[in-house]
Amino acid sequence: MVCCPDCGSSQCIKDGKVNNKQTYLCKCCYRRFIINPAKKHHTNKEKKEAILLYKEGNSIRAISSKLGIPFTTVAYWIKKYH
Repeated sequence: MVCCPDCGSSQCIKDGKVNNKQTYLCKCCYRRFIINPAKKHHTNKEKKEAILLYKEGNSIRAISSKLGIPFTTVAYWIKKYH
């Protein structure tokens, strides 16, 4: 049985495919989702560490290499939180 990751409802129906992965639609909150997405979610600790390194004078490229996080992700965090 498929449960919605947002509201926890089990009233979910199949809603097509994206990149050959089945998508579902929650009938309660209308969220569309994929089971076990490949996207990696970064922790708040990683975000804080990247911003701290930036404030210490490290370049975005150096932070990206040091933490193993894509350059564009680090640049986005700095723009958003700094």
